[in-house]
Amino acid sequence: MTPPQSIRYVNIYNNFIYKFYDLGLKIGLTPIGEKILRYSVYEAISPYIKKGDTILDLCCGTGTLTILITKLIYRECIIFGVDLSRGQIFQAQKKNQYPNLNFLVMDAFELKFPDEYFEHIIISAALHEMRKSQRLKVLSEVFRVLKKGGRFIIFEHHEPSKIFHRLLYNFYLGFIEKITSNSAEMQREILKELKLKHFLIKTQMLVNRFFNFFQIIHSIKI
Repeated sequence: MTPPQSIRYVNIYNNFIYKFYDLGLKIGLTPIGEKILRYSVYEAISPYIKKGDTILDLCCGTGTLTILITKLIYRECIIFGVDLSRGQIFQAQKKNQYPNLNFLVMDAFELKFPDEYFEHIIISAALHEMRKSQRLKVLSEVFRVLKKGGRFIIFEHHEPSKIFHRLLYNFYLGFIEKITSNSAEMQREILKELKLKHFLIKTQMLVNRFFNFFQIIHSIKI
């Protein structure tokens, strides 16, 4: 069952945010910054994708990253983008021109896919919005639908260690996220949570082209 907090959150997206989501990202990140971040995720997963692989973009929003990956990889791959917000998926479906890409309204806590269905799963800038109990539930679902040896890529916030970069981070992103989301807790706990759910962490890479404000964690189901 979807927690009440998530229902309230998705209602905000369905009734308002979905209309301005793409524009808001371009304003907040700048078009160049958004491109850097999306390509960083693509570059993290693309070396491992083979023809015929099945890929899930979890909490895909309006599908911009999903469409980029679909455009750049093999057309023989089967790709799904899922999000709880009908508004976000509505926007994603309008942009979709690829027969091997499907956008679906779906709850990350209860994915409607068989066990061990995907070779690769991506989740971008969503876990920081969840409480620990919710993150663990999502990680359990990812583990269930990911094949053994499959790759799980997380793109998320990262507070830099250098003082100047940390000041910039908190001015730009960190301060408001500490008030409105669970970003700080997620950053402290996510590696432990992945290990708890039996993922093997391969790399934790900082996006240095964006002042290390973001990180990409590459893990494998063991």
